[in-house]
Parts: sequence; structure tokens; C-alpha cells
Amino acid sequence: MISFKEFLLRKFCASLYLFFYSLIMVTAICGQTKTIAVTIDDLPLNGPRIPLVDLQRMTKQLLETFRKNNVPVVGFVNESLLFLDGETDQRIALLRSWSDSGVELGNHTFSHLGFRDNSLQKYEDDFIRGDAVTRRIQKEKHTRFFRHPFLQMGPTPEAEAAFEKFIGERGYRIAPVTVSTMDWMFLAAYRNAIEKGDGSAIKKVSEDYLRFVEASIESREKASENLFGRQISHILLLHANELNGENLDRLFAMLKSRGYQFVTLETALKDPLYVFPEKYTPTSDWIQHWAFSKGKKIDSPQPPDYVRKAYDQAQIKK
Repeated sequence: MISFKEFLLRKFCASLYLFFYSLIMVTAICGQTKTIAVTIDDLPLNGPRIPLVDLQRMTKQLLETFRKNNVPVVGFVNESLLFLDGETDQRIALLRSWSDSGVELGNHTFSHLGFRDNSLQKYEDDFIRGDAVTRRIQKEKHTRFFRHPFLQMGPTPEAEAAFEKFIGERGYRIAPVTVSTMDWMFLAAYRNAIEKGDGSAIKKVSEDYLRFVEASIESREKASENLFGRQISHILLLHANELNGENLDRLFAMLKSRGYQFVTLETALKDPLYVFPEKYTPTSDWIQHWAFSKGKKIDSPQPPDYVRKAYDQAQIKK
């Protein structure tokens, strides 16, 4: 038989537990605790070739920013980008530095091949070819995730299902996206500013980029509420380029200010909403995929006109 004092203590502890449990639940419901997984594509370099010393500096910037902010990352590799005349050994060493820094490496095909205009067999072959160096670098760490280049899933649900079965037998799963920064488009305007040595233009592109990313985050938060009545565990898509090398720390600060906590990709994919939508559309942007399945339209912000113009002009020059 317990004493009255013990009875009161137990009542107090139970009340305290209920208080903190309720506080956690209210916080989650109000969206004050949000989670996001960070992924980065096109390792070791997204965009036009830059001097090796700049590539090394950019890689160091990115890795230091991930460490400083305690952000778990999966980096998706295009192994064709490793094999450049006079730089192959150094680029493989850079890829090894990503793994040595705790970044999990994933497969992004060998040549950044789009699924839409290629056969299943060719796509599977490019997947296998894109894993040779990465597996050797990771050694005992198994490569677990695949990201579709251009976010192009198979042209038909049957083709995508066959490919996912193929990679599933090799221990892989698809890494979808819910928030894209479109940094690859901003990069063209950023590179133009760097080549001109125009400091004010560099600053303008950076500021506009960060504003765009925050607008994209806000748009996807609204879409999540609209589609599911709550915030999903988001998956952010970045690219390994100079724009992010210089601005990633501020981007993470913005996410923290919006209440986000950084989680692993594996943890994000445990959100029960990450199941295949009922209706199929060939994109790895799963917000758009879910919206299409539910017959809803998602409005997304667009980069400024000067950014889109710079990108279009860069494509013409190729």
C-alpha cells in the first residue's frame, strides 16, 4: 500500500508526463516542428567545368557547411563527371572526400541519362555503369538510393515498375523530391556575374536565389496542407555547384528559422505518405505526383526573368 505522499508524487509525475506529451503533440500539429532531408545531385560538379582549384574549394565549402549545421546528406553521383582529361584522379579523390565526410553516396546514372527518351535496357545499363567507382569508394557501406536524372521517371508505370524491381533486387530504392531549389537555373546567371567580376550582380543573384528557395518552401508547405492536412517530411533537392557553395549556410539558416529539423533521407521516407500515388505521372517531384493523382493543381514560384533568360542563353551556347 502506497503512502499519501507517494500517491501525490505519482499524480504529479503523471500530470507532468501528460503536459509534455500534449506540448509535443500541439507543437507537431501547429507545424512548429518540421523535418526535411537534404539531398545533393550531380557530384562532383553541376554545371559548366570550372578550374580544378575552384572545384576543390567549392567541395570544401559544401562539406564544411554540412558539418557546421549537422546536416545528414545523400549525394547522388554521375560517374561520367569523374573522367575528365588530366583531372580523373583528383575528381575521384574529391568524391572520396564526400564519403569520408559522412555523406552517403547514391546512384544518379553514369551519364545523367533521361528515362523518358531511352529504353529500359539502356537505362538499366547506365545505372549499373554509374555504380563502379562509388561502390569502391564506399567499400562496406552499401549504396542504397537512386535519383532519376531530370526527375524523369519511366514513360509508363510499367517501365518504372520494371526499373524499380531491377534496382530493388540490387538493394536500391528511389529517392523522390518534394522541394526543388532550381539552383541549376540560377547558376547560369551566377556564372555570368562571376565571369564579369561583377560583385553587385553576384550578390543580386544570391539574394534572389535565397528568396526563391524560401518561396518554394512556403509553396510546398501550403501544398502539403492542401493535399494531406499536415506537413510531410520534405526532401530537398540541391546541386553540387558554386552557387550553393557560397550560399548554403544562409539557406540552412532560413530553414531553421522556419522551424525545420534536418533528418536523414531514410528517416524522411518513413513518413507513411511516401507510397506510390494511385495515378501515374512520370516525375520524381512527388508533390506534383500526389497532386496529379488527387486531381489538384499546385502553383509553384518561378525564377526571375533575367535568370531564365541567362539559362536559355547558356543552353544555346552549348
